[in-house]
Amino acid sequence: MNTDEHRWKKGWWAHLCLSVFICGSLFAACGSEAGPQSENYGNVLASPEGLVLVQEEHPTGWMRSDCYGCHNVNNIHQINRTGLPNDEVDLPGVRAIVRSGGEASCMMCHGSNGVPP
Repeated sequence: MNTDEHRWKKGWWAHLCLSVFICGSLFAACGSEAGPQSENYGNVLASPEGLVLVQEEHPTGWMRSDCYGCHNVNNIHQINRTGLPNDEVDLPGVRAIVRSGGEASCMMCHGSNGVPP
């Protein structure tokens, strides 16, 4: 085997190993085995309109109806960040509503996000 052929095979093997590692890393956090990470936006009730989003606090997503484009459904409504007692905040109930209603259910609590009807 000449030197160029040896280098090519060595480079090919390194690229293959790196590709397998990257793919494995990407998929390790996906699926039903991945635990919720919980997105933290602080106490949303303390914001200008409470649970309803306003442009100033949601500039990147304002006027977008595809909430799940930025918010992972598995990471929202996991931790009570309202400042209210846990017995007043029904997070399992909220998650059930989101599960059944999908993105359309977001508007029930968070308003239209600037999206025209």
